[in-house]
Amino acid sequence: MRTKLILVEGLPSSGKSTIAEITDEILNEIGIERKLYKEGNLDHPADYDGVACFNHKEYNELVAKYNKYSQLIQKDLIQKGNDYFLPYAKLLNDTSYPSELINDITKYDIYELSLDRHIDLILKKWEHFVHSVIHDKFTYIFECCFMQNPITVSMLRDNSPKEKTINYIKRLTKIIEPLNPILLYVNQMYIEKSFKKVLNERPESWLKGFIDYYTKRGFGKENEMNGIEGTIEVLRARKKLELEIFYLLEMDKWIIDNSSYDFNNTKDELMNIITKHYNK
Repeated sequence: MRTKLILVEGLPSSGKSTIAEITDEILNEIGIERKLYKEGNLDHPADYDGVACFNHKEYNELVAKYNKYSQLIQKDLIQKGNDYFLPYAKLLNDTSYPSELINDITKYDIYELSLDRHIDLILKKWEHFVHSVIHDKFTYIFECCFMQNPITVSMLRDNSPKEKTINYIKRLTKIIEPLNPILLYVNQMYIEKSFKKVLNERPESWLKGFIDYYTKRGFGKENEMNGIEGTIEVLRARKKLELEIFYLLEMDKWIIDNSSYDFNNTKDELMNIITKHYNK
C-alpha cells in the first residue's frame, strides 16, 4: 500500500512548516489527494490542541461549581465513555463563558494531565484516526505531532526518563504502521542561529511563553537553564533525543538538511523522495 501519512518533524525554527507546505505542493503536483494539518490546527484528526479532558468525577465537580453554566458546558461537551472533552480553545472568543470557568477548564488541558493519562488519551486518538482513514483516498501530512509533542510533554514538561519517551513514540509508530508512513526530519545544523532568526519573526508574548516552558519546567528547570541561552541548550538536548529516536524507529525515514533555508533545493530533494515512494 502506498503511504497515507507523511510526518514532518524538527526543532522550532527549523523550517518544518514550510517543508510541510512544500510536501503538500508536491503531492498536488503529482496528483495525490491529500490533507495538510499544521501545528496548532484545532481540528487535528490525530492530536489535541486546546482541548480539556475530565473523568466522570472531575466533570461533575466542574458542573457543580458552575451550575449556572451547566447547559452551556454540555452544549460543547463531547463524551467518549468515561471521558468528557471540552474544546476550550474554540470557546475563547465566546463571551458566554466567564474567564474563571475558562481558567478552570484549561487546568485539564490534555497536555497538562499526568503523563500516563495523557499518553493513554493520545494513543487512543491516533488509533481512532488510523481506523477512520485506512480506506479513504487521502494522504495526510502532519507537522510536529509525532515526535515534537510527545517529547514536549515527557521530556520538556516532566523530565521523564528517556526510555519513557522512546517507548511512547515507539507505541505511536506501531499504531500508524498500517498507513505505511514516511518520516521527514528537518535538520538545522546551527541551532543558535536558527532560533535567534525566529526571534525577529514572532511576537514577544510568544517568545516569553516559549522560554518559560523550556526553562521553568521539567528538563530546563531541573538543569537550571535560564533565558535565551538556556532555551538554546534545551533545544540542543531535545534535538539529541529526537535524532536518537529517529535512528531507532523502523520506518521509512529521511533527514532533510535545511541549514541554508534553500527551499528550492529542498523541494527538489523532497520531490525525489516522494515520487520514488509513490512509484514503488
